[in-house]
Amino acid sequence: MIRRSLVLLVLAAVAASGFALSQGDAFTLRILHTNDHHSHLDGAAFDLTLDGTRTRVTLGGFSRIVRVIEQERTPNAIVLNSGELNGTLYFSVYKGEPDFLVFNALGLDAYALGNHEFDEGDARLAELVDLANFPIVSSNALPEPASPLYRVRDQVLPYVIREVEGERVGIIGILKVEKTKNSSLVSDDVAFTPEIETAARMVAELEAQGVDKIVLLSHVGYFNDLTIARAVRGIDVIVGGDSHSLLGDAGALGEIGLAPIVSNQTGPFAGGSHAGLQALDLGEYPTVVRGQTGDPVLVVTAWEYAKALGVLDVTFDADGLVTGYQGAIVLPVEGPFSQPNAENQMVEVSPEAEATILAAIEASPLLRLTSPDDSVEALLEPYRAGVEAMKVEPIGTVEVTLDNTRIPEPFAAGETPTGSYAAFVVSQAFRDTNPAIDVAIQNAGGVRTQFLSGAFTVGDAIAALPFSNTIVMLDMTGASIVKVLNQAAHYALNTGSTGAFPYAAGLRYDVDLGGAEDAVIVNVEVQDRETGAWGPIDPARVYTVATNSFTALGRDNYLEFAAVREANPAGFEDTYINYFLPLKQYIQRLPGGVLPPIDVTQYPLKSVVD
Repeated sequence: MIRRSLVLLVLAAVAASGFALSQGDAFTLRILHTNDHHSHLDGAAFDLTLDGTRTRVTLGGFSRIVRVIEQERTPNAIVLNSGELNGTLYFSVYKGEPDFLVFNALGLDAYALGNHEFDEGDARLAELVDLANFPIVSSNALPEPASPLYRVRDQVLPYVIREVEGERVGIIGILKVEKTKNSSLVSDDVAFTPEIETAARMVAELEAQGVDKIVLLSHVGYFNDLTIARAVRGIDVIVGGDSHSLLGDAGALGEIGLAPIVSNQTGPFAGGSHAGLQALDLGEYPTVVRGQTGDPVLVVTAWEYAKALGVLDVTFDADGLVTGYQGAIVLPVEGPFSQPNAENQMVEVSPEAEATILAAIEASPLLRLTSPDDSVEALLEPYRAGVEAMKVEPIGTVEVTLDNTRIPEPFAAGETPTGSYAAFVVSQAFRDTNPAIDVAIQNAGGVRTQFLSGAFTVGDAIAALPFSNTIVMLDMTGASIVKVLNQAAHYALNTGSTGAFPYAAGLRYDVDLGGAEDAVIVNVEVQDRETGAWGPIDPARVYTVATNSFTALGRDNYLEFAAVREANPAGFEDTYINYFLPLKQYIQRLPGGVLPPIDVTQYPLKSVVD
């Protein structure tokens, strides 16, 4: 059960909001929820502040999440997941199988599809749907007969109705259309319908069946959840995902070295706006929105990477209106514990320090000392063994940590450049695969980690480049190259899909973060492959460009790639080389297998201005 201190904390927040809890109402629903795990099935080392000291703990992982669910599950509870696969070696090697088997063990009441469920294409998602023993909901992704998903269309429902303590609760699934179409490998044989319009239609269908307690299980991002809450009548709770938002009481989070996170937002729906959302109590768990009828709509999400379980109790009156709520995220933690020594190195704590740490965990309304669930550990063990075996194959050494910041901060020409050094190295590796390649372009979001200093293994390369992309070569004019760079950069800066921002090898350019659609990337230079000399790109000259197969399809708004391919199929070649292999080979070919600090004369960003 939620600790009494947590309940008191939430009750105080509720009273301050002017929305009083009612103890005598008809029905209380408990919602246990996770989102955006991105195949982070195991717990991971994480630094928190405990008793005022930076302390490294083991945080999260689904075997601990399952244990907390067991503790919190009551007869009036439902368990929900707002979707999102891909991001670790578990997915790179096993393509979602262990994820879905873990979800089977969770006993989910509903699972919403997100954009990354489509990362291996329609056929693989259909296979995962077959594995599921839980309801999968998605109301606005509609496979057509040519899609492999059409075969399992009856297993992916727009909504489900769960009976809880004699009450009927409707759960609608919805995903963000633009991001799914542009940031996954969903085929053109899946049709999509607008988010707000579809949500309203699903609510009407449920109400026509007498269902008056409605949960929207969404994968559209926190700000878009708030937008739906204001726009669609009849929704009571929105359990969200996609934006990795951390919600909760700022004081309680601050005590353990955290703070609400609401900045990682995707853009608004087509033709929509996020205007006015700042007037809400952003970051609160739940965030309360007054809907179309003036009644409260509760919006929650539970951070990311299986770090937390959301626990929300919602009280309804006899007419199905929300009259009360209480809840917060629970962060399952465990040892070993370490803290910095006099040299600021993390070392295992003494028994006395451990006792202090355990007391701080017990005192926190958000932390829960939790050991792994044996059954989930047994389920994961064979998959974990395969992942661990792959991780250890050595490639080389990274001399200094190479950052992976997607959107660069401003810097002047001649100053130390900002941005994703890791994406630059990946583009260098692409260019190095074939002497015929003049330039290479890599979207920042296709690189999932920074490159940490020290030994670099196959596991590190795959973790950085986890998708099943291949290297593609295209013949493009200089004008088309400049156009595609601007398409991607403007999209990254103006939609919230920051992963679209382009990095390159063999190209240099200035960046205007406030530039118009065709003027974010300016003063483009190209490097002569033979001489190494730099000069202005020739708009009419045809260059050979390497990129990954994802952006080559026009995803992440690299629309000119798709247009060039359609106009000249003969100038398009898929090498069918998985895109982590060039990185592996590139590092292995370097002197001593050592990846040095970046050469700023080769780095693509010459300057960045606001």
